[in-house]
Amino acid sequence: MPHVDVIKPGEENPAVVAVHARLELTDEQLHGARDRESPVYDDVLVAAVKRFQHQHGLEADGVIGKRTIFAMNIPVADRIQQIIVTMERWRWMPEDLGTSHIRVNIAGYELRRVRNGQLEELMRVVVGKPYHQTPVFSDEIEHLEFNPYWNVPHSIAVNEELPKLKSNPAARAARGFEAVVDGRGVSLTSINWSTMSRSNFPVRLRQKPGPDNALGRVKFMFPNQFNVYMHDTPARSLFGRAERAFSHGCIRLARPIDLAEQVLAEIPGWDRARIDAVLNSQERTVVRLSSKLPVHLTYATVWVAPDGSVQFRPDIYNRDAKLEKALLGRHTGS
Repeated sequence: MPHVDVIKPGEENPAVVAVHARLELTDEQLHGARDRESPVYDDVLVAAVKRFQHQHGLEADGVIGKRTIFAMNIPVADRIQQIIVTMERWRWMPEDLGTSHIRVNIAGYELRRVRNGQLEELMRVVVGKPYHQTPVFSDEIEHLEFNPYWNVPHSIAVNEELPKLKSNPAARAARGFEAVVDGRGVSLTSINWSTMSRSNFPVRLRQKPGPDNALGRVKFMFPNQFNVYMHDTPARSLFGRAERAFSHGCIRLARPIDLAEQVLAEIPGWDRARIDAVLNSQERTVVRLSSKLPVHLTYATVWVAPDGSVQFRPDIYNRDAKLEKALLGRHTGS
């Protein structure tokens, strides 16, 4: 593919011919649908580019930019290796995922809920930043917590919150934060934060339930060594982005209340009306599941979507590259 800065729908550019030739290799709908030698970026080719962008996790806006061209230029051999690496990861998964389960694909920013062997939910998620990577493991959801407190991890408290507390503790208090000293909540404004440092931080921070709470209105708990769980978030705009690696490692859910309703459907009396009533109460409420629900956090940069299309995604944590090196090393040493 030639170098281009940007080609917008309706524009004329010699590179359009090369774009058509590339997409015709993998998009059957494009065959014979337009003049392949036309330099005009017409509606038919725009639709094909949008399909390609969707398949590769790009903003499906039909604008041909550097990222779209980059994806088109990835060699077939690299895509084949990507598939091999993903298949190797599937070998590590439990043989029995559970007739009903939740599976999160970190690299795909996607959650799937399966009930009785059938896919019933497909939801966007936000995962950990590259320097706060969401781990891969399997566990079981034991309970849900509505109107949760957010117990601020020590690393976040000393690295991110302490400078804010030194500057304006009242502003953090207004966002629902409080200190916990000897097991009880203490007002932030009653503490001399100037005496504290990263190495001298004798209090615990938490954020009370409310509209600003970092965990939103509900969290799904599967106790694990990584202290990772799934939860709501007040940062709703992030779900509109194609790439969604923004958290400190936990999984943020696009429609957490819908998922809570689905998970609690097996418990008599826990319908949407009761959930809404609990949320409106602003009172912390824990609901234990009658039977634990398997949850699998996975990392796959290739998969088959429900519509049958093969989806490719970037290796956001550089895990494919490391595994590929390990596989090739094992192969050449045999």
